[in-house]
Amino acid sequence: VVNEDWAPASSLRTPETRGKKVVLEDDTDAKSGGDESRSARPSFMSDGGSDNGGKTLRANSRGSRTFGSEGDGGGENKSKASVRMTHSIPHLRKNSLLEGIGAMPFWHPGRYVHTTQFDAIFCGVILANTLVMALEMQYTGFQRGYEIGFPHFTMPAGEYWPQAKGVFQALDILFGVIYTVELGVKLVGFKARFFKDCWNIFDGVLVTMWLVEIALRDFIQLDPAILRMMRMARLLRLIRLVKTIQGFDALYIMTTAMLGSTVCLFWSFMLLMTVQVMIAFFLNESLEVYFSDPSKPVSEKLEVFEYFGTTARVMLTMFELTLANWPVAARILQENVTEYYSIFSVAYKLIVGFAAVGIINGVFMQETFKVAASDDKLMMRQKERDRMLHTKKMRTLFAAADESGDGVLDQDEFREIMTSPDIRMWLAAQELPIRDPDVLWKLLDDGDAELTADELVHGVERLKGTAKGIDLAAFIMEHRTFQQKICEKLGIEEENGDDDDD
Repeated sequence: VVNEDWAPASSLRTPETRGKKVVLEDDTDAKSGGDESRSARPSFMSDGGSDNGGKTLRANSRGSRTFGSEGDGGGENKSKASVRMTHSIPHLRKNSLLEGIGAMPFWHPGRYVHTTQFDAIFCGVILANTLVMALEMQYTGFQRGYEIGFPHFTMPAGEYWPQAKGVFQALDILFGVIYTVELGVKLVGFKARFFKDCWNIFDGVLVTMWLVEIALRDFIQLDPAILRMMRMARLLRLIRLVKTIQGFDALYIMTTAMLGSTVCLFWSFMLLMTVQVMIAFFLNESLEVYFSDPSKPVSEKLEVFEYFGTTARVMLTMFELTLANWPVAARILQENVTEYYSIFSVAYKLIVGFAAVGIINGVFMQETFKVAASDDKLMMRQKERDRMLHTKKMRTLFAAADESGDGVLDQDEFREIMTSPDIRMWLAAQELPIRDPDVLWKLLDDGDAELTADELVHGVERLKGTAKGIDLAAFIMEHRTFQQKICEKLGIEEENGDDDDD
């Protein structure tokens, strides 16, 4: 943003820039960023321009003009506060790490280990390994059922699936080699940052345990307990999916929401537990008379005791009454003790199992959505998707309006397409109502009587929607500055509007 002052216009131009076109754009909209921040500079301040010795005229937040060096990648121009902010937000920190990837050779692992595609490939490997482990578990189940004499398991596993054991061992080695290669690629790509991520340490431990198992399996007779522990470590590879799915928005929302809702989940559990403990004590004490009655059949007492006899049994029954198969426990009380317990069972289910649990679910979902909506990574991704969708729509509009096919729109082409009621309604649905196409053209045009696709994209994004607080604040500030300079030029005293009741 370049705020014009009362200095002569020639003072802004150097001999090198005189005669070149200057475009001043308003960049006070909070939605602007990325390419728009570059378009807000005068056109003679291009990144590739070297007419002014590699210097560009920049405006700081106070409107004063400063000169900075271009071509340094912005490293020297970044403030300390900006660097601290970048390192404090994980998504911004990852984006800052990706800035130097383009300079790496194509064969360097650092070009790939930071990408979502890299994680997606090994997510597929883990899913394939999971499928193999499920088949191996099925094979082991066949053998175990045969050994204990379970009905219909009349043959050993080797007869059900011949050669399956050798195939599973070969696939285990294959997946182990893949995970070892992945670990090596990450070590080379991340370098020292590899040891700053707990997931990388976790991967290293799993690969090390697998290598130890493979190295010692043919030379040392390992203890069965140690061998089972090492094999169970392979199951921990599934935990890596939690880290991998963070690269996908829908699954990332779920994992983020679950992590952020732990406090709400804890207090919900405490509330339910308190209510259920009170009701469990009441039931246990009220059934004491029933258990002491010698006239009751022992078989019925055993059935009631199975559900309400001890603290552990009655607490599990309370969770069943609240959340699960409640008619079974209610029927046992009604048929074996007294029918009046049916009133208690229905009342408890309506009050606690329906009303209280429904309210807890509502509060839990509300807090979960709040956590997901306030996540920095999700907010930035949503903003990026909105920007890409807006760019796609505006370029479609530009292609439809450009009848000459010369890559620019003139005012006649713009006016013609804006006369279509469907186009007007389409733009109004995007918070840009069109009343006068000529007024919109003047707001979008930079003074050259031509409109490019980028100008259309950035201009419409700046104009659509209602005015933001920052827009109004910037307008008031510029108006006050303009008023002060007018008063100074005319030599009159400015009135203080704050003291005026009008």
